[in-house]
Formats: sequence, structure tokens, C-alpha cells
Amino acid sequence: MKVIYFLTVFLLGCTIQAQDSLVTKIASQHYQIINFENNHFSGEGIRNLTETIAKHKYVLIGEDHLNNEVLDFTSYLTHNINFDNYITEADQLTIDILKKDFEKNKEYQSIVSSSNGRFSFFSFNKDHDLLDYFFQNKKNVIGLDQIYYNSDAVIFRELIARTSNKIAKAKYQSLLKESNERWNTFKSGQGYRTIDDSKNQPYLFCNDFRTRIADIQKLDLSEYEHKALNKLLQSNTIYALENNQKGDESQFLKIASMKENLLENQNKIIGKRNLFKFGASHAGKDQSLLQNSPDIGNVAFNLAEKDHEKSLHIAIIQKNGKTGSFFAENNDAEYILFLRPFYRLVHKENEWLLFDLTKINAEIKKQKTSVKSGTLKKLLAGYDYLIIIPKVTAQKIVV
Repeated sequence: MKVIYFLTVFLLGCTIQAQDSLVTKIASQHYQIINFENNHFSGEGIRNLTETIAKHKYVLIGEDHLNNEVLDFTSYLTHNINFDNYITEADQLTIDILKKDFEKNKEYQSIVSSSNGRFSFFSFNKDHDLLDYFFQNKKNVIGLDQIYYNSDAVIFRELIARTSNKIAKAKYQSLLKESNERWNTFKSGQGYRTIDDSKNQPYLFCNDFRTRIADIQKLDLSEYEHKALNKLLQSNTIYALENNQKGDESQFLKIASMKENLLENQNKIIGKRNLFKFGASHAGKDQSLLQNSPDIGNVAFNLAEKDHEKSLHIAIIQKNGKTGSFFAENNDAEYILFLRPFYRLVHKENEWLLFDLTKINAEIKKQKTSVKSGTLKKLLAGYDYLIIIPKVTAQKIVV
């Protein structure tokens, strides 16, 4: 039996290597180089891509979060193409708090730097700068996600400032204290948590959270308070499912919520030029890379069709390097196994590779090549372009 097992593993490995080699061969015929050196883009690849992007009103970037280079690329696009809307994987309540502070004080980094890293991705310098750019140019910033697991404190502070109910204010203050204590413990443990209600996990993961919010909802509250508390409860449900080892249900609810939020904003989006930036799992035009169901990119694809337009989907992923972290100076960037056929073509760190996935997918089908990786199949079906960055560097928390 052992001989049969090892023979099966060996043959499977050979099949995957042969498939990878064939995909690499096809991909080698359909890519351009984007030169990136000293924070400057140049070359035919970036010119051609920018021209293509400029022809589309629905542009979706699927990223691996918290590296500098994706934000350098995104910022390059915003300075060369006039987008009306920035639609992103963050929650609207937090975005609105940052916008309000920006409008009061253009030098508003203090609210982020004093938060101890509690503003989700906007705690990091280049994501923060990109948000600033859209605020400065008076563009819509639309957040579709649930409240990030470290941003409940941001919402509690806002509720404390806004409420006119003294009992509610005292309860918000108690929740803020609990949230801060849990976050500090979680952060000191380098992001380690257990599947119980102990102190070593963020408060939004905890069962106690729902009970305390529901108690406050019985009070006489403003419309904003009810809205914020409902968003907190929804976020708690998503994280609690994950915490109870129901990750598929958690992701399904997260994606469903983002779709609902996007459709609620469609009147701001239809007829406008829209830039979406989400994790690569979410931004494809077909299924999620991690789920067997349509994701936010599919809704954007359909909105574009409704608008008599075509959406453009660009995955931009690193081969190696470092990414930002809430818990340390940086993390090792993920090496993504199903991208091995593309990684093989990487040579110089200053040369990004721009692959035309539409042509590659068509050639794979023409040659009747069997792609074994389900995730690679989804990438090929869901994205028009793939950019491979040879090496990324970590975003830093705003201080």
C-alpha cells in the first residue's frame, strides 16, 4: 500500500510540474514588462496598461494587502486617470470619521497615529495617503466591508462624542475600555487568540459583545447610534462565526454584506469612473478565489454591464518580500503556490511582469490544457491581467 501511495504522489507531482511548465510556456508569450525603479514607473508595459485602464469606468484591483508597491501602482493610476469613486475593503463608518476629521484639519494624521493602529488598513502610511488623496480631491470614498476587528474602539469613541444619553455614554466608555484592554493583550501576544471568550482576542470576536450591545439598543438613542450599533453587531456575527470554526459561513456573510452595500451605492457608481481596491480573493469577475460563489467583483461586472460598460479586473501579487503588520515591524509576504508558473518568469526586481490573462486563458483552452488548480482556474476566469511584483516592501503604521 505504501508503494502505491508514494507512486500516486510521485505521478501527481509530475502531472502538476508538467502542467506548470505548459502554463509557463504559454504565459511567456503573453506578458510585458513594467519597469519600476526609484519609485518611478516607465516602459511600454505601464503605458499600454494605463491606456487600457483609461478606457474603462469600472477598474478593479485585487491585491495582497499592506505592501508599498501596490499602493505605488494605485497612486500612479489616480494621478493619471480621474476617478470619481474609490470603493474599498473598509467600513463606511470609519471612513466617514476620517473624512470628518480631514475636513476639520488638513494635517489630520494625529487621529490615526494616536489610535495605536486601530484604523484597519488606514493605520498604514500609503493606504492612509491614498485615502487622503481622494478626500483632498473631493471624491466619493465608499467602504463596503464590515467593521475591521481592531476598529471597534474607533466607533466607540465616536459614539461617546455623539450621544446625548448619559447612560449610553457610560456604557460606550465601558466598552471602549474593554476593547482597548483586549486589543493590547492581543497585540502583545503577536495576534494569537484562542476559541473562547478569554482576554487574548479582539472584542469583536467575543460572544459577550452582542449581549452588551443589545442592552444599549434598548435605550433612547439617535439614528446614528442605532446604525453604528447594528454595524457592530453584524461585524461581531461575522467574526464570531470565524472564531467558532465556521469560516465558510463567516466569509459568505462578509461577501453578502459587501454586495448589499455595493448595491445600496449603485446610484453613486453608475455613469461614473470607479476604482475598486480589494483583496485578490474578492475582485475577480466570476467566483471568489477562496469560495465557490460569486464575489464583489462579480457584482461590479454586472453593474458595468447595466451601465453598458465592461469592467477591468487586475490582480497584482508579489513573489516575495515583506508586508505591513499590526503586531511586528513586518511579515513575510506570502508565496502563492498556484502562481508558480508565472513566478518562473521573474528575473529582475525592478521588472514587474504584466500578464494578459485573457490571451493566456484562450490559448490554454485552444491547446486543451487541463488546469488542475481550482484557484488558478478561478484567477484565469476572473481576471483580465495579472501583475507579478518580484519583491515587495512593508507599509508602516502611521506614527
